[in-house]
Amino acid sequence: MLNIGFITNNHYPQMGGLEYCTHHLAEYLNHLEGVNVAVACSTLTDIPSDFKYSYPCYRAKSFSILTPWLFQRNREHMVKRESINLLHGQMLHGGGFDAMDLSKKFQVPFIAQSHGADVQVVPEINYGALNNIEQKEQIKQVLKRADKLIAVSSINKQNMIDLGAKPENVEVVHNGVDIEKINAIPFYDLRPQFNLKPDDFVIITVGRNKPVKRMELLFEALQKLKDYKSIKCLCVGPKQNLEKLAKKYDVLDQVVLSGSIPENMNFNIQPPYPDLINAYRASNVFVSCSYVEAFSGASTDALACGIPIVIGQKHGVKDVIERGKTGWVMESETPNGLADLILSLYEDREMLKLNNKVIKTSINQLSWDRISKQMVEVYKSVV
Repeated sequence: MLNIGFITNNHYPQMGGLEYCTHHLAEYLNHLEGVNVAVACSTLTDIPSDFKYSYPCYRAKSFSILTPWLFQRNREHMVKRESINLLHGQMLHGGGFDAMDLSKKFQVPFIAQSHGADVQVVPEINYGALNNIEQKEQIKQVLKRADKLIAVSSINKQNMIDLGAKPENVEVVHNGVDIEKINAIPFYDLRPQFNLKPDDFVIITVGRNKPVKRMELLFEALQKLKDYKSIKCLCVGPKQNLEKLAKKYDVLDQVVLSGSIPENMNFNIQPPYPDLINAYRASNVFVSCSYVEAFSGASTDALACGIPIVIGQKHGVKDVIERGKTGWVMESETPNGLADLILSLYEDREMLKLNNKVIKTSINQLSWDRISKQMVEVYKSVV
């Protein structure tokens, strides 16, 4: 019997790729014969204390200066109570480092999984845990001592190798996609809700306006396309500074700021969210201008909805696209380069629509059922 203990700080239903990954893995792994999974996480102060999980979830207590000790005790309690025989730490300097310490104490092997921000660096915006001396040392220790390391993409794996990981000790397991649930969501046309016309060519971008997302690159590209009145950009996510940025580049008439979808978070409603899925379906192409993305869930959700994606050169989702058919990688990550690429897709928009089914099926291998079984094989190689 595999008794897996996930060690993480943040956890679902908090928003984020790592949180969703841990949650979905725990759910699907627990459906497999011979596998039991539990999760130990932080207090999650913004989540109702009675929030229900389909697997054992140990949420730490917190109390002033005792909080670190309570966190550690919570993890040890999970290991003992669930008879954990393999630890899986999420994020090298977070759950990975904590799993390493627990591994020593309880004499069980541990796996550490990177999710990007722990091994990526963007010097111009001071992005990445490696900029922190203490976290960098933790990451290097985990890379050296883990019984097995998991990367979410080929780029992510190379980042780990560059930091000293042995290539043979790193397995690539992509994040999964809720393909069946996405396909089960009924279609309804959201274009009228956003004042978008049937013949508009709609670019969609999804996420928070953080420096690493490099939204100014997209808006500068849109500025160069102002003469094409039917090219519109649907920005899904908190409106934080986006309106100001759109004004700066004089693209307010080209941009639709939807805000977060869903607008009000209901912790009892699980993703995928119908309105968000239909926002993808209302679009012609998904664009991510992030400096780096280990393996973007928004990109794979777009593919699952049948729309092609445009991504940067340091995006791990390159692993699963067929270039020029299901996705495009920006050759020149400049406003002119992106504008030219968007324009070429606009001119070929009818062909993009014909590829809808091909794009949808191109990521069938990323179903959470398949990903969880792939993860079990990694576990078995260690235990």
